[in-house]
Amino acid sequence: MSRDLPQITTPRLLMRALEKHQAETLCSLANGPKIADNTASIPSPYTLQTALDFIDGMQEKFRSANLLSLGVHLRDTGELIGIASLRINALHHYGHLGGWTAADARNLGYATEAATGLMDYGFGELGLHRVGSQCFSRNKESARVMEKIGLQYEGCMRGAFLKNGVHEDMLVFATLRADWEFRL
Repeated sequence: MSRDLPQITTPRLLMRALEKHQAETLCSLANGPKIADNTASIPSPYTLQTALDFIDGMQEKFRSANLLSLGVHLRDTGELIGIASLRINALHHYGHLGGWTAADARNLGYATEAATGLMDYGFGELGLHRVGSQCFSRNKESARVMEKIGLQYEGCMRGAFLKNGVHEDMLVFATLRADWEFRL
């Protein structure tokens, strides 16, 4: 994939590449409540160097055709409120949705809107056949977002993820392009 990171616009959001000057904001948001605890790979504490490395790697990871990560910004103000990502398996035409929303931007529909925008991009621009996601069974908020965007609950993988020394159950959700297009 030799293209640049896309910009994805929704009614209230602009998802785009982060810039180095946003590293401190990203660091502050990523250290917020429930971020590291409810995600698979975000470290705690989330350091400024981690933020800089993440920003520096966004373009290359997209070009290597395996990860699209974008900063989620409010269109009206430009404020960064989270990250939305789509891990891409080009061989199987599959995308795995992920991301997080800052504490003060939760329960306002932004995660649902960002995920919907990424799903549209994945199916429409990347030609994916299937998009799915997983969350810890205790993360009811993420499970609700997945249901709201039309992902179907496929099951629970018991004890599938070791998080902070505890084997966690993972809920699995997904949809196919035909089902996504049918809902439109």
